[in-house]
Amino acid sequence: MSIDTIRPVHGEEGGSRRRRVNKPDLIITSVLLVVFVAAYLMATGWKELAAYFPLGVSGAGAIASASFLVRVLFFPPKPDAPKTDVPESAKSMAEQEYEFFKNLTSRDWISSICWLGGFFIALAIFGIYVAMAAFTVAYLRFQADKSWLFAAIYAVVLGGVIYGAFEIILKLPLPGGLLGLA
Repeated sequence: MSIDTIRPVHGEEGGSRRRRVNKPDLIITSVLLVVFVAAYLMATGWKELAAYFPLGVSGAGAIASASFLVRVLFFPPKPDAPKTDVPESAKSMAEQEYEFFKNLTSRDWISSICWLGGFFIALAIFGIYVAMAAFTVAYLRFQADKSWLFAAIYAVVLGGVIYGAFEIILKLPLPGGLLGLA
């Protein structure tokens, strides 16, 4: 990961102390903050029932993004520690994630995009419940190598949680797709 330096805030002498700001974190967090604030402002113009969930999600996202932006700007990472012989199992989560993504092949990326695309196509045609059940069973059975029983139980529980949360508690309609199956 590249960490670029930014000159010290004016008032510090001669640049002897340099603050290291992770530019990707700064850019991504700033963009997310703008998106969440824009979503929040858009949702304020909606009817109360329709705005309830979007206001909560966008408000929480804006607060989280602003908090992380403060951390990125005012509490930059410390200089890297010298390299040591650390066993593979003791690597940090960031190092493990970096290794994982570095070792992915084009086939892995294409497979992931196809699974995601298939879900959204099924969602548009069949609606959320059919798409969610079919995707969950297919993904767990063929991609994660779980048993049919596990995949079916997982899909039923997930469908029940989604139905209970959105239809019963929040009373919000979910996408029915072209066939109107929701």
